[in-house]
Order: sequence, then C-alpha cells, then structure tokens
Amino acid sequence: MLKEFKLSEVATQIDEIVGLALAGLLKKNGFRKSGRTWHKSVSDDWQIVNAQASAANSREQGKFVVNLGVYCAQVADLAGQKRPERFPKEFETTVRERLGSLAYKYDHWWTVEPNSNLNEIASDVEAKMQASGLQWLDAHLDVARIATHLQGSPNLHALSAAWLAWGKREAVRQYEAAIAARPAAKNHYVAWAVKSGLVG
Repeated sequence: MLKEFKLSEVATQIDEIVGLALAGLLKKNGFRKSGRTWHKSVSDDWQIVNAQASAANSREQGKFVVNLGVYCAQVADLAGQKRPERFPKEFETTVRERLGSLAYKYDHWWTVEPNSNLNEIASDVEAKMQASGLQWLDAHLDVARIATHLQGSPNLHALSAAWLAWGKREAVRQYEAAIAARPAAKNHYVAWAVKSGLVG
C-alpha cells in the first residue's frame, strides 16, 4: 500500500505542477482541457499540448514531459489518415515536438521529488511554454514548416506535406528516397502514391 500511495502522491504533484504551469496560460490562449491534454481548434487544424508522466516513476521520484503537436487536416487527408470524430490525440498529430527539447536542446524531463519546490518547477514550465511552446505551435500551422520538420522522415505525412508545400516534383523525390530507405514498405508507398495521384 505504501508504494501505491507514494506513486499516487507523485502523480498528484505532477498534476499540481501542470495545472499551475499550463491551465491558466493555455485557457487564455484558447485551449480546452481534457485530463492532462489541451486542444485548440484552428479552422480544420488542431494544436495539442499534453503532459506525459514517465512510466518509470517510482516512490522516490517522478518525471514528466510536455508534448506539443499540430494536426494539419490538409496533410492528414492527403496521407489517407482518417479524421478524428472529436479531436485528435497527441500521437495522431501530423508533427510533434517536446517542450523540453525546444527549450533545452535535448530531451529534457522535469523531475519531481518529495522535497521539490512545485511552484518553481511550474514557473519554469510556464516560462518555457510562453517563450518557445506557443510559438512552435503557431509556426507549425504552416504546411511549409511542417514539411521542413518532417523532411527526411520516411512516412506518408512527410511526403504529403512536401507535395503540398513544394510541389509534385519534390514529393516524388522524397517518395523515391523513402522507398530506398524502407524497401520492405515499398508496396505501402506505391499504393498510396497511385491512389493519391503522385505517380501514374
């Protein structure tokens, strides 16, 4: 029971930090909250902020990250992704980033321990969201920024974004590079390219 209580306590601390850091800021910027996730609709697109606790959290220590994502309907449609019934989950977004990676230039996880100053951690998260996170979300509503972020990734979102941003010729080049990088997935790429009209 002690371990369960302590893990629950860590989760409560993380929720408190996330609430202090993000709830007011994101509400002011038009986001709606559901659990540890916030969504904002921008025309047909979505901006998403999600607080993710580490699966390795223990009695002594907990860690969490803040995930950022943009769902671009135009890219998702061309890639053949089914539109969500209500709003997309973070893992369904077109392009993703972590707030800690933006702010610290490495995969930074915020750490929570029994003696942690929760207000101090929350202030840091809020400052990083204001300085980097919101700007990243707004910038990646642009298809060209999405295409640049995904360039070199052998997936249909990257190919679709390249086509929309830079035209068919560049999309074909990336399509051929994707097949070369992942020959086992060639049939998957070809089926999409034929259906979408990228190739005849």
